[in-house]
Amino acid sequence: MRQTPLSTGADVVLANHLVPEQPTIFFFYKPSSLLEQQFYESVQKQLEGKPVALKVIHLKTGDEPIAKKNEITATPMALIFDRRGRQTGKAANPDELMKFIRAASDVARIDWVMETSDPHFDTLKKLGMPFKTPQQIPGIMRTMSVKPEAMVMVQQLAGMMHFSDGALTRRQKELVATYVSALNRCKY
Repeated sequence: MRQTPLSTGADVVLANHLVPEQPTIFFFYKPSSLLEQQFYESVQKQLEGKPVALKVIHLKTGDEPIAKKNEITATPMALIFDRRGRQTGKAANPDELMKFIRAASDVARIDWVMETSDPHFDTLKKLGMPFKTPQQIPGIMRTMSVKPEAMVMVQQLAGMMHFSDGALTRRQKELVATYVSALNRCKY
């Protein structure tokens, strides 16, 4: 099934064509090339029925404004964006493309600290949180990581409630927490 191209070389702002809540692939190729046409058709077939948006950009020479702007130096080439509009990859072969699509599809629905260069992570480190990398932050806590001050306060409150004696001893609280986690198949 032929798709109407988003562009035939004219400059287009790709961000304006991202599909909300879905990975979006911008596929640059020369339809005059039989090999590139077959590659495009195989990608289209692989994505059939998947929640991924495929946008096509036809090129003739590779010197078109949209190719230059997006640093497309060879075709076929795909730019892959996650559901939040961040570019997750640039791929020229099917295996690479599918790897980046999987990564783009696995993006969490809520914001949280993703990289060591994230200013929220820097704030967490300054506030004394004991994590060397964002990957060390348990998922249940990572959901609070965009509000580092609140995360630290919740962590302190949880520590006080869970790890001190009160109506129940710490040991009894740990037993209850372990039992509930096992029922929920939760590793925490």
